[in-house]
Amino acid sequence: MQKQALPSSKAKVAGILAETGRTFSSLQASTKGINNPTIVISSAVTGEGKSLFCAGLGIVAARHLNKVLLIDCNWHAPTLHTFFDIEPEFDFSGNLEKSDLERQVVATGYANLEILPGPIHKEKLEATKSALNFIHALKDSYALTIIDTPAILAANRHMVDPVAIAAETNGIILTVLANKTPRQSVKKAQTMLEVSGSRTLGLIINQYCNPLAI
Repeated sequence: MQKQALPSSKAKVAGILAETGRTFSSLQASTKGINNPTIVISSAVTGEGKSLFCAGLGIVAARHLNKVLLIDCNWHAPTLHTFFDIEPEFDFSGNLEKSDLERQVVATGYANLEILPGPIHKEKLEATKSALNFIHALKDSYALTIIDTPAILAANRHMVDPVAIAAETNGIILTVLANKTPRQSVKKAQTMLEVSGSRTLGLIINQYCNPLAI
């Protein structure tokens, strides 16, 4: 971990930190007793705000834990780095040793929080297998690893498989867009996760407005 990120755009995630703090408290309870847990953030379909939530959760977790890692496994359309004003430079050029991979990890500008951006040359990678290798190589160095993946029902099946990634981690959190995400899509995604043996930790409903509060 040698590279430094550009100054972070804190305004992009500041609005969700309070709610994310409550989610982190629940996450701690769900992973109690697990050493160096790895958690996946995904959604049934695209456009649910999962990457923004992932960034916010990482910031909050880093306030309480010694060392937190964000991994962007949404290689087809990576956005996690944009919340920290980072220009990705992860140029995969073959089999990486752990020391080589560690040098691709970038400081985010937030204390105790680092990020492995998506690789800029993905065509050389066997996506899901490579992503799992990256996760297993790095996770033991962090108190918590949070992984941003593609949507479960995404049309492009050449991208990293979020269900396979979730099955190899300690749990998955699904993000849902209030009044927009089709119920049948969420149910289908949950069924796929159950069949794979993945542990669903909960649902995050983005842009929810309580009608009783109006």
